[in-house]
Order: sequence, then C-alpha cells, then structure tokens
Amino acid sequence: MSEISLLNHVTEQLNFQVILPIIIEDKDGGGKKMQTRKLITLAMVLGLSTQLHAADTFDMGKVQVVGKDAQTEKIDPARQQITFEMGERSAPMPELVPDVGPLEFRPMTEKQLLNNFHRENKDELSVAAGIGTRGSNEIIVNGRGSKEGYIGDVTIRRESRDGFRSSVDTSKTGLEANVSSTGEGSYSMTAGGEYSVEEYAQRGLTTIPSPDAGIENNVSRINVTGNSTLEDGSFFKGNVDIDSMSRDIRNPAVSFSEEQTTFSISAGASYLKKLTDKFKGRAALDLKKDKFTVTAGSDRDFTKTVLDLGGVYEASAKATANFGLKRMSLMSKDEIAPYASLDYRFSKPWQLLLAYDVDLGNDSLEKIFMPSRYVAASDIMASHLKTTTGSLNYRTNKGDTLGVDLFSQTEEDAIEYLDFHNPGKRMLESQLNFVNEAKRSGVSLRGSFKIEDNFRISLKGTAQTTENNVTGQRLSYEPKRLLDVGFNYTEGKFMVDFTRRAEFDRLAHTPTATFSADDYSRSDLAVRYKLSERFSTYLKIKDLYDEASQIRYDVPEEGRVTLAGLEAHF
Repeated sequence: MSEISLLNHVTEQLNFQVILPIIIEDKDGGGKKMQTRKLITLAMVLGLSTQLHAADTFDMGKVQVVGKDAQTEKIDPARQQITFEMGERSAPMPELVPDVGPLEFRPMTEKQLLNNFHRENKDELSVAAGIGTRGSNEIIVNGRGSKEGYIGDVTIRRESRDGFRSSVDTSKTGLEANVSSTGEGSYSMTAGGEYSVEEYAQRGLTTIPSPDAGIENNVSRINVTGNSTLEDGSFFKGNVDIDSMSRDIRNPAVSFSEEQTTFSISAGASYLKKLTDKFKGRAALDLKKDKFTVTAGSDRDFTKTVLDLGGVYEASAKATANFGLKRMSLMSKDEIAPYASLDYRFSKPWQLLLAYDVDLGNDSLEKIFMPSRYVAASDIMASHLKTTTGSLNYRTNKGDTLGVDLFSQTEEDAIEYLDFHNPGKRMLESQLNFVNEAKRSGVSLRGSFKIEDNFRISLKGTAQTTENNVTGQRLSYEPKRLLDVGFNYTEGKFMVDFTRRAEFDRLAHTPTATFSADDYSRSDLAVRYKLSERFSTYLKIKDLYDEASQIRYDVPEEGRVTLAGLEAHF
C-alpha cells in the first residue's frame, strides 16, 4: 500500500513550501492517484499561467462589482463557514444552471477572499482560532440548530492584522444571525441580521503616502424574505431590507475628520396567478428609500419605485416566454419600458435564454459613496440601462455545466471613479464622473466540471469592450479580459480549495490624465486536514504568489498573508 503526501506535492508545483504531516492512503491503487495528482497539477498550472501575463497588479477595491457590491450583500444561513470575511448571500439554483442574478458587466474590483471549509448540514457549535503572518489572527464561533421546522445560524467573528505601511491596523468584528422556516411546502421565510465594526488604512500613493489616514465602518442590516403558495395555487413572495452604515474618515496628520452615513429601507412584493392553462399573470411592486448624509455638506436622498405588470406564457413543453411592462421612477428620471425573455429547452440537456431589460441605475448610495475607500460627496443622478443578453447552456446528468453568454449594454449617466490626491486632506480620494453614454459588450464562457468523485474545477472567462461613446475612451478600471479559475479537492480527511482571478488590460483615469493600470491577478489557497471527528487543522493563504501589489493605480497593497489555525466541533 503506497502513501502520498498530497499537500507537499501540490505546493512543490507552486514553488511554495508547506510541510504538514498529511498522509493520504492510496486505497484504489497508484494509477488512480497518479491521475488525480495530474489533474490537480493541471488546474494549478492553469491558474499559475495567468501570472505570466499579470505581473503588475491592481484593483479599484469594491467600486464596481459583478452583481451586488460586496458591502451591500446580505447574509445566508447556508454559508457561514471559516473565511477571511463575512459571508455573502448565495444565489438560488434553478433547474438547469445557476442563476447569477442581473448581469452587470463591470469588474469585480477586489477579488473576494476564499470561502472555504463547507460546513456539514447538522446542528453543532464550532470554534476556530488561527494566527499568522503580519500579526494576523482570527477567532470564529459558529452555532447551528434546528427544531420543529426552524433552522437557526449564528456567527461571531473577530479578525485583525497589522497595518501595511500605515499606523492603522486592519480589523473586523461582526455578528450574523439567521432564522429560516418552511411550513409543509406551502411557505418559507428567512430572517437575518448583521452588525459589524471594521477599520482599515487609506495608504495613499506610493510617492505621496498617508500613513495615518484610515476609515472605520459601523454596519447594521436586517433582512426578511418569504414566499407562500396560496390555497388557489397562486404564488406570493415578499422582502424587506433595512441597511444602515456610518463611516468615519480621518487623517490626524492634518486634523481632518469626516463622517458619512447611509440609511436604506426597501420592500418588494410579487404575485403570480395562473389565469389559463398556459398563461400566468404577474404583478410586482418594489420600493426603496435611500439617504446619504455627510458632515459640512448637503444630504442626498431618493425614492425608487418599480411597478411591474406582466405574465409568463408556456408556448410549448420546451419554450416559456416572460414579458411585461415596468413603470420606474428614480430621482429625475421616469420610464415606462417593456422587458422580455425566452427560455427554450430544445433538448433535455440544452437551454437557450434570450433576454432584454431596462432599468434605472445608480440606485444605491452605499455602493456609490462607501466602497472600501474614501469617495468625496457630490451630486448624483440616476442612470438609464438597456441590456440584451443571449445564453446557451448545457448540463450533464452528473451536474457538469457549460455555458456561453453574449451581452450588450448601454448606460446613460454611468459612473466612473477618478482618483485624486487632495493636498488639504493629504489623502487620496475618488471623485464621481458621469459618463453621458457608456457601452459594454462581449462574450463569456463558463463551466463547472466534476472529475472523479472528489475533484471539481470551475472556469469563467470574459472578453469585453467597454467605452465612453462620447469620447471613445475605454471606461476607467474596466478590463478587456477577465479570467476566474477555481478547484476543490476533497478526499477523506483532506480538503484543498484554490481560486485565481485575473483582469487584463485596464486603464486608470484621473481628473487630469490617463494611466495604464497594468493587470490584476490574485490567487488564494485554503487547506484543511481533519484530525478527528471533533478537531481539524487549517491553513489559509491570501495572495499565494504575492503578486497583488496594487489594487488601485500607484497604491501599494499588503501582498501575501498566511494564517494557520485549529477548528473544533461540538
């Protein structure tokens, strides 16, 4: 019986030496193990190959993201795992392919830290504690329980590390709690809340540093969602969201201090009723009230309303059409616009999706004014988006998926962020620049494949064109090409999670000039070994290749952070 030190083998391929006494028995013979090792090495090399084209890295830092901004994500009871940050809400899973929500073809400005170590679906209390480089440490307490149809999940987290080129340390303390209930298939409801305090540095430019500048955020969120099938067979769903965030920006070197706050409350409801054998009528209403305040400045606030009247028509056993009219209002813009989509499943594993939609954007003051850096307060206006998409999806019987997306989007009054060093505040700040008409178009190829029983690899690549239609310039920090690579390997007591993100060919605009921001790439690795039914050890590495040296143009970043710890389950 041969033995394989799998972790040492993988890390040798990465030129990264990690020595752990992890031995995996070869129960099925050397041939299968050798095949699995080759597959893992291939995935790692595929991720590493992007490093050859992205040596100088950057990222805007949560300015514009694929889907919702990371700071405005809600919480999900199924995803409270050991991570570097609080979890995000996961998307629902329809019959054929994952639903990624409304498409937004902007850069995922900072790669989200790896969400590893999937918890088992059982009642338990777990405690994890770890320490690492640059004074990093974390402690995470997670509890899950269920009783009489109710499932509850609570996570308490504290994490910190030393400041990088700054006297301001990075830290976050947070509490998340969720309760969900399902009643005999007729209704389901989830309620969640979050409270967190976070602090981090604002380092400034390489040539003009601001070592004492920092930001402190206090975040509170409440979210309730539910749906129910009524006695007549109609379907109702609703949600209420309350979000509050206060931010203190300071630079003691020049006695600068500014406080910003946002408060948002939104509610939505939709009703779907079968009117004929093939047609269902739908009515939906969404309301949102947003307010932004800043010291020594004017308040900004708006109310957004969307009234949707439409229906779902089953043209055949293979084709379903979704269409209607939306009445939208946001700030000074009012719009009545049609929308339509077609879901055509011309054979069992294949799905064709065509869609056209209109929306009013710039509808989150938290997202606009409170990304992970300082944004100067200014006037705002609603944007007008038109998006056309086409997707071809394929899914095998064992769950492998492959898809290709074509997209075209125009946005009037789109927002660009221009970095500017303010000498009075001695800080780097971002200013809003409204683009009269922005255009984004391109193609994405994605897939997720399970190789053997314990190895899954996922890939997504996007090639796009983004430009200001008035000036002909490319949009600031929006890349021409994006690549995501990830894999998970689990066997017995051993688990490896690896992700890599790369963004190629971006420009950075300032109020006075345009610069090449080079490329952005970052890889994260997480490893766990189960010592017993109760105890596990883990290792997490952010920026494995120590290559993500710049997130914003000419702003140095911390690079690799390694953390090791112990996890206990009770």
